[in-house]
Amino acid sequence: MLEVLLSWLVIGAAAYIFGRAVMAVLYRGEPALSAASDEVMMAGMVFLNVYAQLFSLFYKVAGIACTVLGVTGIAIASVYCYKMIRCRKEIIKVRPLLRQPYRLAVAVLCILAVALWTAARPGHYDTGLYHAQAIRWIEEYGVVPGLGNLHMRLAYNSAFMCLQALFSLQWLLGDSLHTLNGFCCALCLWYAVMTVHVRGGDAWRTSDWFKCATLFYIVMTRWEISSPSTDIWAMLLVLYICTKWCEYAEGGVQGAAPWCRLCLLAFYALTLKLSAAVIVFLTVWPLYMLLRDRKGKEILKNAVLVMLIVCPFLIRNVIISGYLLYPYERLDLFSVDWKMNPAVAAEDSLYIKVYGRGFNNLDDYRNAPFLRWIPSWFGRQETKYQVLILLGALCAGIALVRLWRYGREKKAEMAVLAATVLLCLGFWMAAAPLLRYGAVWLLVVMAVACGGCGAPGILRRGLGVVTVAALAVRGGLFGWDLRNLPEQMPDLFIRQTGYYTWAATAYPIRGQEELCVWIPNEGDLSGYYYFPSTPYSDLLNHLALRGDGYEDGFRYVENME
Repeated sequence: MLEVLLSWLVIGAAAYIFGRAVMAVLYRGEPALSAASDEVMMAGMVFLNVYAQLFSLFYKVAGIACTVLGVTGIAIASVYCYKMIRCRKEIIKVRPLLRQPYRLAVAVLCILAVALWTAARPGHYDTGLYHAQAIRWIEEYGVVPGLGNLHMRLAYNSAFMCLQALFSLQWLLGDSLHTLNGFCCALCLWYAVMTVHVRGGDAWRTSDWFKCATLFYIVMTRWEISSPSTDIWAMLLVLYICTKWCEYAEGGVQGAAPWCRLCLLAFYALTLKLSAAVIVFLTVWPLYMLLRDRKGKEILKNAVLVMLIVCPFLIRNVIISGYLLYPYERLDLFSVDWKMNPAVAAEDSLYIKVYGRGFNNLDDYRNAPFLRWIPSWFGRQETKYQVLILLGALCAGIALVRLWRYGREKKAEMAVLAATVLLCLGFWMAAAPLLRYGAVWLLVVMAVACGGCGAPGILRRGLGVVTVAALAVRGGLFGWDLRNLPEQMPDLFIRQTGYYTWAATAYPIRGQEELCVWIPNEGDLSGYYYFPSTPYSDLLNHLALRGDGYEDGFRYVENME
């Protein structure tokens, strides 16, 4: 856990320093240096991720990338500290935190719990399948043409993998850390706990319900926190965007700039996971405000920022798979020799839907209309998820009513949020309703439906006490059996547990006998250490190197003869 906390200190310092710099440069006309710390951290995370992606286009994301970032960060921090000392201002405002001892205690307890979860060995299935391999490719080569021909899951190309590689510190420690999801959870928990409205009035604000949803989602996905999964950060961003959107609406925030910042985060979430793409519908509101006020320069400025966020992701897509967006093979705009087989991309796209809807084969999927597969899909879920789905369905109807009311009351910003949330839920159901990440769409609909509902103060405090007690006492929430906890603690308190390993065998690449690919002896999991690896042994019959080494990339050959 000590290693985890030190890693978080590095990530947090980098995010804060570069977040301040970004806010100061982009929003000179606003009090950027007095912006909320959560907005600063989010801006910093976006910058760091874009930086890691851009660096990967030219070189591996390892020691040099971290050194450039560190030197630049120290220079910026020195200038910032000098200005603060000269103006006799506090660099970090501690006194407001000390006035809220109970909140502070709960926040620290939550962060320690997340740190313990993060210190565990990553057990997510997809981590052994491709997450770990994707990070190692970025650590050692940056971006490689046609990498999807070696392992089609690597073509998913979440921007989050580049950020993972940047802070894995494998070049320094000799082993690759996987602490970033834990940091993201700790960051969002701190924001939720320290800002939730728990006193005064008889009704929770809509933003308070979203903050409760954030806590619920993190506890629900605790077993994934130690893995470099691409789901958690994307879904936490969705929750943060919705929460902040409600805070702006409840506070009567004027001007388009704050709303534009949230929409930039929405586009960033899209690069993390394509299933979050519908959240960019929120852009309708600030775009309307800018058009109404005829602020063409602001529209151009935000369009450029969107391009800066999205373009590195799209460029990496083309380099890795040959397609602008994988696995959508119909969006075929480029003629490159490393392009993946269209049949493989089409099959992978179909498999996502089949797996998400709970089918085991394509025939059952093709022959099942909506009203037929919904009962089957629902019946396959765990009881807790079935309850969540039923509550979500009920709240979707309530959210529709709220959307109508927001329209009548001319609360345009809340109407846009409610419409976007319902669209996200509908898109998730139509595409691939996998509860692993889709639970967020149910939670945000429930938060919109519950917004403004009466909740006596005693109920709110009771909910807080129960939550804290569950985090502190119930060993199952930590993912371990309490009987084994004493044996695990000595190691967990010092360092993070490494990746799992599976037995694999090396097979030479045809035409390049000195280079090999590892294939698992059983199943399809290979992990981090056997590199490069693919679970698809048949691919070796169609795989050829584009040059003399792995860095030159791979191409698909229909007939190797």
